[in-house]
Amino acid sequence: MDLPLLRVLIVDDEPPARSRARRMLAGIADVTVVGEAGSAAEARRFVAETAPDVMLLDIQMPGEDGFALLESLPRRPAVVFVTAYDQYAVRAFEENAVDYLLKPFRAERLEEALGRARHSLADPAELSRRLEAMLQTLSRPAESCLERFTVRVGNRQVILRAAEVLWFGTEEKLVFAAMPQTRHYVNYTLDQLERRLDPRRFARIHRAVIVNLDFAAALRPGFAGTWRLQLKDEKRTELPVSRARARRLREALGA
Repeated sequence: MDLPLLRVLIVDDEPPARSRARRMLAGIADVTVVGEAGSAAEARRFVAETAPDVMLLDIQMPGEDGFALLESLPRRPAVVFVTAYDQYAVRAFEENAVDYLLKPFRAERLEEALGRARHSLADPAELSRRLEAMLQTLSRPAESCLERFTVRVGNRQVILRAAEVLWFGTEEKLVFAAMPQTRHYVNYTLDQLERRLDPRRFARIHRAVIVNLDFAAALRPGFAGTWRLQLKDEKRTELPVSRARARRLREALGA
């Protein structure tokens, strides 16, 4: 018996990953790709225009991540998450998402995930409940904030304390922790760090910057309503503050 056609939207910021997923989907019966999106903003447009049944969704994307995209959608399709290494995210949604795939995944595993999505779509009320439960899990404050994390230094894994980080930023899609004397790349996106770091100490002051407020020295006006935050380090580092986040930062600093 022929199954209803499953309409899939691919959301991933990496074109090779989208192409690979499309090739795999082409080999699965009763499945059609209704579009590809490389960002959350583009995905929102596709969801509104095509109303896909399933979204094959990457978690880590520049700007808004996959979770932020989901939270912004008035109508949510069934979601199969895709992640390369983020075990924190996997633990957060494995009980509620339709399925998740760890990159690189095989075509057989993708077909299995779509089978689960098809089963969930047969019960829309249950699918909606699971997605809402997942988003509530992700939006709740963590029982314990991220206090330590590991970074690779040569052949070693070095443990860093979050309290010692001046600020977190991005460089060519990679996220780094800026220490007083050096930088280390970390296996988190800024969106994930914003959710997991202690909000009493860390603040997102720009789409590309999270700062440790313990190291804030002075807030200076910049150009066209923007601000610059100067730090207490030896270099007197200045970080950009977006207009949208300036008021919240001033409140956090008591300014």
